[in-house]
Amino acid sequence: MKLASNLGRSMSRAMVYKGVSMVLSLVYVPIVLNYLGDYKYGVWASILSILSWISYFDLGIGNGLRNRLSEAVASDSPRVSPKALVSSAYAILSGVVAVVAVVCGIAIAFIDWPALLSAWEVDESLLCVVELSFLGMCFSFVLTLCNSVYYALQRAQVVNLISVCQQAVMLLSVWLLSLTDSRSLTAVAVFYVASNILVYGAFTIYVFARNRELAPSPRSCSRAVATDVGGLGIMFFITQIATLVLFTTDNLIVSNLFGPEQVTVYTTANKVFTVLSSLFAALVVPLWSKTTVDYARGDIAEIRRTLGKMHRLFAVAVGGVIVMVLVFKPLVSVWLGRDLGFDDSLIALMGVYAIVYMWNTIYSQVINGLTLVNFMVAVACVQAVFNIPLSVFLATSCGLGVNGVLLGTIVTMLISSVTYPVYSKKVLDRAEASSRGVE
Repeated sequence: MKLASNLGRSMSRAMVYKGVSMVLSLVYVPIVLNYLGDYKYGVWASILSILSWISYFDLGIGNGLRNRLSEAVASDSPRVSPKALVSSAYAILSGVVAVVAVVCGIAIAFIDWPALLSAWEVDESLLCVVELSFLGMCFSFVLTLCNSVYYALQRAQVVNLISVCQQAVMLLSVWLLSLTDSRSLTAVAVFYVASNILVYGAFTIYVFARNRELAPSPRSCSRAVATDVGGLGIMFFITQIATLVLFTTDNLIVSNLFGPEQVTVYTTANKVFTVLSSLFAALVVPLWSKTTVDYARGDIAEIRRTLGKMHRLFAVAVGGVIVMVLVFKPLVSVWLGRDLGFDDSLIALMGVYAIVYMWNTIYSQVINGLTLVNFMVAVACVQAVFNIPLSVFLATSCGLGVNGVLLGTIVTMLISSVTYPVYSKKVLDRAEASSRGVE
């Protein structure tokens, strides 16, 4: 089992793959839109939005495996064998997904999907499309656990490569469908599920073929290990849900307070700055598992050196955000072909939001890598509780309008922007002092 050690190469490849994936996703939209037409595409987008919640059904097991496996492969004499960790994680996730598939699969049959999606004009069985998509995604969901294995082996760039391959297969399949006159929503669902299973299945086989000592086996499963990984995963899961509340409620608040038209302005501005923050996040993702490995080895100095590199990268990214703020209006006018009436203060706040988000991205990886889950859960829950009332207060009582909603989110994010660096430094200082005491 060989760990990747070149952080710079891993980061650069991750960014390249992320960029290619974003381009492919942009190309995919008009092709599937032309194939399905506006009406059916809207229905398919709504179905995907609902199914996206499946990503939270793993109860954080993937993240729990990522940390425990990173620790195990970094140690010459691990407390728990890596094979037992992988086997137990696959076992417990398979059990969770099986229960979810049965319960939700039955529940889906009792939902009036045409009424829920306002899609009475679709000439296909929406129940069939949803059931097929849901059950197929449940099956492929277990396969996505290979992402955690790649992360633990410090090969985060492979996860981005998987996304590229998945987008490419989906794009090819829809292009082939576009050569026909079927306009079948069911066919799009079939190829969507098949692309997930095909790509993740191939990369799962590859990683375990190259690392046979990690390949899952029923005989290597352990209830104690499963409990440990699952318990750690639950903590990550709580944080995921709290973070979901923090980052996905702004559109709902804007829509309820100021109408859907303002949501268009808000989300369009957000999408532009998300390009920068997403690319930055792709660069920083390897920091999580690298921190876990370095901390397990007691190499605190290496963690500090890596953080120094991240800070320099952050400074470059801040420069990119400033440029984006300056060229935002002409850039968006070319992209959309019209002006949505963006307010200068909203653009500036979006820039601030992107900067704070990227800073948080660095230290959330460190906090996750150090497995400081109790602290992370506490901070995330505080943010989730305060975000909505603060955003509403600033938007209405303070008369800031849409800007107040965004400002509320920024202020809430500052909680982790300050506490994460302070607490992680305290932990690293304590570990360094302890190491010196032993020496």
